[in-house]
Amino acid sequence: MKMNKLLLGILLFFTITFVSVSCEKEKIVGLDDLPATGTTFLKEHFNNVAILSVTKEKEGLSGTEYKVLLDNRTEVTFDKNGNWKEVDAADNIAIPTTFILPAIVNYVNTNYPNADFNSIERENGNFDVELTNGLDLVFNKQGDFVRIDP
Repeated sequence: MKMNKLLLGILLFFTITFVSVSCEKEKIVGLDDLPATGTTFLKEHFNNVAILSVTKEKEGLSGTEYKVLLDNRTEVTFDKNGNWKEVDAADNIAIPTTFILPAIVNYVNTNYPNADFNSIERENGNFDVELTNGLDLVFNKQGDFVRIDP
């Protein structure tokens, strides 16, 4: 009986510890907690869209991230300095292209004139672009087309 109580106590301790550590990884913050670069980005490219929430997350090796949820069902992820990492809209909703490299915008407009940008992510020095037609394109950091991802 004593052994069961001891095991229950240890399990309870680890559960409480896990929950408290998990809760500290992500918290809702105010827009004023977002670095100025991120705030400026939102004002320039999403000026007429209301901000629903700003979440600050501690990511393992990548450090702190901020996720901003907009009322048009778009989520913008920023790094600790407020530089955009990803802009992701709900299915088939277009995102603005004013912050995307002109070479990427020109390539998409020329080759897929009936599609819009649905999301873009900076990933390993490349840009991963998803179009509203479902295609997933990869561009290098200069904006040159690399491949279509399956």
